[in-house]
Amino acid sequence: MHINNDLKNLQKDGLFRKRRVINSAQGSRISIEGETFLNFSSNDYLGFADDEELKQHMIESVREYGIGAGSSQLMTGYIESHQRLEAELAAFFYSKAALIFSSGYHANLAIASALINKNTIVFQDKLNHASLVDAALLSKGKLVRYRHKDVSHLETLLKKYKNNNLIIMTDGVFSMDGDCAPLVEISMLSKKYNALLIVDDAHGIGVLGKRGAGLAEELNLEKEIDLLIGTFGKSFGAAGAFLVGSEILIESFIQKARTYIYTTALMPALAATITHTLDKIKKSNKLRLHIRELIAEYKTLLTQAGINASESNNHIQPLIIGDPKETIEISDQLYQKNILVSAIRPPTVPKGTSRLRISITAAHTTNDINLFVQAITNILNERS
Repeated sequence: MHINNDLKNLQKDGLFRKRRVINSAQGSRISIEGETFLNFSSNDYLGFADDEELKQHMIESVREYGIGAGSSQLMTGYIESHQRLEAELAAFFYSKAALIFSSGYHANLAIASALINKNTIVFQDKLNHASLVDAALLSKGKLVRYRHKDVSHLETLLKKYKNNNLIIMTDGVFSMDGDCAPLVEISMLSKKYNALLIVDDAHGIGVLGKRGAGLAEELNLEKEIDLLIGTFGKSFGAAGAFLVGSEILIESFIQKARTYIYTTALMPALAATITHTLDKIKKSNKLRLHIRELIAEYKTLLTQAGINASESNNHIQPLIIGDPKETIEISDQLYQKNILVSAIRPPTVPKGTSRLRISITAAHTTNDINLFVQAITNILNERS
């Protein structure tokens, strides 16, 4: 069968993926097969996944609401904890309404059936997350991609299709490069061409902005985004996702989004705990400052070691290797030193840009950064 050949080709090209079994909670240190590893692969940016206060809140919420929602939210699965969380999210993002989903992929795919028809042109950054791309590909509309962060190219395309229904979709913080979308310029274009602006800020919310409301808050654009997508699987340390926007946009998702209508609702106890987490995010300025300090320390040490630091000034720091097999080898060498850093290869990133994706979180310390930089410096020197 062609499936066997496909799998063999992935192995041959250094693109075969493997899972590691983690037998501990998430954190800067995790346990794998009885050994402790320094973890630079997690998206638990604020260190909340193993927070004692939140764990206790979750236990109490399970006692109150049980384990599962029992059905979709349009049957009997819309629990008061869901309603409360949606209200708090809408208020936090200065929006009119919010809607929660079981996963980030569900939230993004929902756009296909809720907002896009055959007359819609969907403009997307070339490096958008796969779930945003899939939303357009699975819709009845036309996907048009513009060069990464190239607003001039985007405007050229907007002019070409200006007589259609237009939607611009972009990541806020890009998940593999750690750079930010030029939201000020994109927002201006969306107004100029009457395009709906959708921003997926899964990796910015919690870390960026004075209150942790993400890239839009940092750029004072909170009221300029038509639909904001966020996830509970990153800075919230949990699982699930949400949308915030106008009442009419959110109602469109409730009525038409297949990934909302035809799936079991988010665990109600988790929704209750996430509401509590949102309060912690608002008060986490010290954690956000700590992350900024660690990023600066990391980039300084890397430069001193003669290693090119990425252009990213955010908590996602790619170290470009290029060749996928070499990237895996370096990741394995770090693993032998009890440091866990994921090797990211095509199709997740473009060919020739395989990389180590270093994720710096509030749970890390300056010593952790030093340990990693020393380890990667020694490995790269040995290989040169």
